[in-house]
Amino acid sequence: MSAEWTEKEAAHLLSRATFFPGRQEVNAAVQLGKDETVRRLVAGESLTGRMLSPEPIERITADGKALDQEQIVDQQTYWLYRMINTQAPLIEKMTLFWHGHFTTSYQKVREIPLIVRQNELLRSHALGSFRDLVREIGKDPAMMVYLDTNYSHKGKPNENYAREAMELFTLGIGNYTEEDVKEAARALTGWSYDKKTDQVNFNAKQHDGGTKTVLGHTGPLDADGFVEVLFEQQALPRWVARKLLTWFAAAEPSDEWVSGLAAVFAKSFHIGDTLRSLFLSDAFYALELRGSLVKSPAEYVAGIAKALELPVAGGYAQALRKMGQELYLPPNVAGWRGGTAWLTTANLLARCQFAESAVKRLNQGHFSAKDYMLKASASPQQWVKRFGLNVGVRELGEQTSAVLANYADETFIHAAQKTNGMRGLLQLVLISPEAQMK
Repeated sequence: MSAEWTEKEAAHLLSRATFFPGRQEVNAAVQLGKDETVRRLVAGESLTGRMLSPEPIERITADGKALDQEQIVDQQTYWLYRMINTQAPLIEKMTLFWHGHFTTSYQKVREIPLIVRQNELLRSHALGSFRDLVREIGKDPAMMVYLDTNYSHKGKPNENYAREAMELFTLGIGNYTEEDVKEAARALTGWSYDKKTDQVNFNAKQHDGGTKTVLGHTGPLDADGFVEVLFEQQALPRWVARKLLTWFAAAEPSDEWVSGLAAVFAKSFHIGDTLRSLFLSDAFYALELRGSLVKSPAEYVAGIAKALELPVAGGYAQALRKMGQELYLPPNVAGWRGGTAWLTTANLLARCQFAESAVKRLNQGHFSAKDYMLKASASPQQWVKRFGLNVGVRELGEQTSAVLANYADETFIHAAQKTNGMRGLLQLVLISPEAQMK
């Protein structure tokens, strides 16, 4: 482990906490120092001093056509626009994290305004109180429709949300019983979403006010009481800590690391404070962890678009679908598996196709910019290194570097017309094994 703070450590942090560790952002982080960089990320402040609010969806165009807020594909495209253009990347990264944690699918909800409202709820609580988020998500209209609490009444409680709230959202399998599910479902009765008025209402007559026993606590529990019981369980901070570690740090974090971060989280259940502790720890920067996590399709697409300074395009959402990740349409209530599950043959082919299409969108002037030009005496290895840095791929393996250097040497280094060969090299960097990792 290393307590250093150099370009390498800064790039590692930004590869995990943002969608693209660009050269400007990495340099800014090095100058700011680790403490201030982490503070700004958690506070939702720009590292470079630029603070621009995202444009509303109606002002965004893709391929010359205005996005339509009533179309789910355009809403997917708009979220990608936000990932690419945000000046508060950790908030957007955590919004994506919570979307895979508190899953809700448009396939069942079928109401775009509700899906978008939930997205804003996740964003507004992304780095705040987990207790508040759990309390709010249970009364979120999209979640109520998705897990059927909208039809949970006294004498006929629906168990879906009660089960998933414990199994997936807070405690994990093995930390509750079937009887806990049944009793918790009774506590959650009486809430409903009225589509006509667009309001979430509580009907006391439809609420089971009787005594329940949930996770060892007995009393006339209601929805808020159920949440309080959840937060008294030792399993909760460990469950959330493990998920944060696997998202940001290591595919298989040690039990010791989970316990340590869980202890931090349990002090206040504040996500931002917990991530601050993680990002400031020496363990986070261990050499063996760098480049060890697989980028999700959203991270891959947003990162390339940002690296190449490409405007959002209508095909981005379709590209994500082919890679295995449809925003607002997770495969099931458990969300996406992530990790190496992203790297199926079909998914990798889709990544290659996206990289090819992205590079084709670049005009010749892009390759004339100073970031892409080297002295005539530059070696093939130097060209490969430069192209990798331009797209955030800072460490290429020996075999990859050798193959790409040979390609550069044979196609454009000695040629008068370099653009086509440079396009090819850029595409090869983007589809390299190292470019799939963060």
